[in-house]
Amino acid sequence: MKWIKKFFGKKEYSSEETDFREIDFEDLPAWLDNSYQKISSRIEKDASNPLRKLEVLLSELKESNSMLAEAKIKGDFDVRAVKLAKSSRENVTKQIATMISKINLAENTDFRALKEFYETAAKNFDICLEHTDRSLKYTKVVFPQESKEVNEGLYSLGKVFKDLREIILENIKEMETIEAAYLDMNEIQKLSNLILAEKLESESKKGRIQALKDELAIASQAVKEFRKGDAWHRLYDLQKESATVKERLKKAEEDLSFFVLSLSSHLSKIKKLHESGRYNLKPEVKQQLYICLEDPINVAPSFFPELQKVFEDPSLEMQTQKKNKALIQVKTAILDFSERNKNYLKVLQEFEAKKTEIAELDTGKLVALEHKEEDLQNMARLLEEDIENSEKKLTYLIDELENKRKKLFASINLIDSYVKLHF
Repeated sequence: MKWIKKFFGKKEYSSEETDFREIDFEDLPAWLDNSYQKISSRIEKDASNPLRKLEVLLSELKESNSMLAEAKIKGDFDVRAVKLAKSSRENVTKQIATMISKINLAENTDFRALKEFYETAAKNFDICLEHTDRSLKYTKVVFPQESKEVNEGLYSLGKVFKDLREIILENIKEMETIEAAYLDMNEIQKLSNLILAEKLESESKKGRIQALKDELAIASQAVKEFRKGDAWHRLYDLQKESATVKERLKKAEEDLSFFVLSLSSHLSKIKKLHESGRYNLKPEVKQQLYICLEDPINVAPSFFPELQKVFEDPSLEMQTQKKNKALIQVKTAILDFSERNKNYLKVLQEFEAKKTEIAELDTGKLVALEHKEEDLQNMARLLEEDIENSEKKLTYLIDELENKRKKLFASINLIDSYVKLHF
């Protein structure tokens, strides 16, 4: 237990200055064993006479019980009294025989064995009394002498159990204190082992996290160095150019969609008329109409001249005012849509080219470096959390250890107030 001394710090006491007797923690098991044996020997000596009496009384009670079982009826009694006495005798003799068979005198009579024996035997004795008390009142009417002997035997047995109980109660507090000291001593040993192991593990984790931080610093520097190179700058420039082209593409899409949005209500009207059978569209016009409503950017420029013909068709059921308005919008689309569509396709082609150029750049090294950096950061963070939890656990264990030490000091003081325990 030298490491326990290192953990708490060994205090020096001068036996010349005090009347205390000093014991080290590693000597405590032997001291507790000796204290237990002293008290146990005293208890064995005190209990030896009651136990001998108990053995004799059980034998005598067994004989009295047999005599009651075999007793003959002497005298004239009421039939009902005889019948009740016989049934009560059967119960009494059965209960007493059962009790005697369950009371087994232990060869080992130290405190633990004696306490266990007393608790079991006294319980069986109490059960026997509970089940025979009333029956004996009926048996003594017909079998007075035999019932008296059994009753006296039970009474004597009760006095012996009372004597054993007093012996146990006189010593139980001291013995329980010793038992508590044993438990606290074992807990201190376990907690001390756990604290030592936790400290060693914590130091190991701190070493690992420092190694991780060193590796992380190298990885972060590698990422910085890579970003200073030509490949990174080229990627950065391309990403900026791609973002600019993407904005232009968005604007081109909005310009292209404008024509369709202005015609959407008219196109929906034509669609309903066609689907209801009130107007017939050519298959290719119908296809472009659906594209125009669902994906206007991909509509063909040739659709608008065909759409003009639809609006000019007299059979189209639509108000003249709405038709005229739609025709103006369609004619505008015929003039501008083709040019705007070309501009859209040109910008789209430029955007796709930028994407291809970025994809073809060798950025694998940067990705690998960034992944390594991220992995090391995550590992370091998790290890730091683990160390924090270890510190909390260590604080808890040290507090528990201190509480157990206080309890052990109190127990030792109760056992022998002139003994001083130190670690």
